[in-house]
Amino acid sequence: MLINNKFSYVNIDKETFAEDLNKKGAYYANVVMWTILFSLPLFWLLDYLFLQDNWTKLFVARLLVTVVTYAIYIFSKRINWPATKAVFIFIMLHVIVHSFVCGVVPLNSIMAYFLVFSVFMLLINVTLFWSVHYPIFLCLLSYIIIILLFSAKGRIDKYELLVNHGGIVYFILSGFSCLVAYNRYVVLKRDIARNILINEANNKVLLQNEKINDQKYVIEDANRKLKTLNNYRHNTMNILLNDFKNFTGSIEMSLGLLHNNSENITGEQKEILNYIQTGNQKLKYLSEKLANSADRDEAKVDFNYERFDVGPVVEQAVMDIASDAAQMKQINLQLHLAPMAIMVYLDKLFFTQVLFKLLNNALRHAQSGSIITIHTNEANNDKCIIEVINIGKLVGKEKMDELFNKLQPYKPLANAVADDADMGFAVAKKLTETMGGTFTYNSNQTTGNYYRIEFNRTH
Repeated sequence: MLINNKFSYVNIDKETFAEDLNKKGAYYANVVMWTILFSLPLFWLLDYLFLQDNWTKLFVARLLVTVVTYAIYIFSKRINWPATKAVFIFIMLHVIVHSFVCGVVPLNSIMAYFLVFSVFMLLINVTLFWSVHYPIFLCLLSYIIIILLFSAKGRIDKYELLVNHGGIVYFILSGFSCLVAYNRYVVLKRDIARNILINEANNKVLLQNEKINDQKYVIEDANRKLKTLNNYRHNTMNILLNDFKNFTGSIEMSLGLLHNNSENITGEQKEILNYIQTGNQKLKYLSEKLANSADRDEAKVDFNYERFDVGPVVEQAVMDIASDAAQMKQINLQLHLAPMAIMVYLDKLFFTQVLFKLLNNALRHAQSGSIITIHTNEANNDKCIIEVINIGKLVGKEKMDELFNKLQPYKPLANAVADDADMGFAVAKKLTETMGGTFTYNSNQTTGNYYRIEFNRTH
């Protein structure tokens, strides 16, 4: 039975995958280019040791190539050239120089230059992250130059000299380096894809966690309403039973009086009729009261305001809600609480939900390895301020505007509980404004991804 172990890239976001590939390639390209630039003195030393008569010519040639390749590096940065193409041209010029040197140096020094060239090609392909056709092209280019230069020699045993004086070592090691480059490219590409899948899985876990907590808040709010409604109905029923008992007693009394007096209607009978009329009015009153109780708007969000310190609530939210999620995405979470108590008069249940949605969605839209700081402080001794700052990849002001305005105006707040993957910021903003606070945000190079909640402070 055949088992297909080939990695699948079907479920990976192509744009994110391409961006991560370019970042990885650019990082290793910079490492290689700067290493080659700074290794120029080592090549000068090699020329001085093995070619004492002609080392000055190679000194000038290597310096010119270094200046040209540095200019290529600067030019590629200014025009945002793909790093892989820039490093390919950069290395190709050095490969041409090395190939030319190996083809023209005297036989007593050629072994050292072939060994250095072999190590050069091996280290480049071990370090760089690029497609295998680049090193194959460079190897073939160097082979052609070396073979042509040796073909120009007037000796019969020229190819034998090439093989015996280090050429075969270079051919083997450079060919092997192409295999290394291919394996490295495939492995790192697979690791990048897996990291993207892991990050997407973490975001899905955060989303599910947010939905679970949303349901918890809905359940708690529903239980709170049911408890209030139960108390209200209980009190109403007690009133109903008490009034109904008095009403039935008055009817029995009136009936007894009618049985004892069978003559025509007298003043007492009129009084009995008045009792009956009063009872009917009570019955009508009670029926209206029960109808009003049944018609209460249970979909409306009713806030139960209380006075509390925001510091412990924020700390508990960070510890219970955000710490595990931050660990999954390798995000450094820093909490800075004000030294003094900051008292507010808010609904503690919905305030905790605002914190959860803010922290959870800030983590979801933060880049792995970034830093998120949470601050609590006061302003002008009458404002409670909570700030969440993400130092990392910017979400962008346009994207933030889209996320914070996803909640439809006609949709009841009680029903807007994360039925969309990116609804969390919008719900947090709506809840904050409904409780009398303000929610501001920004995303630029100066502030990073910045979120700010502000409530009136109570003393």
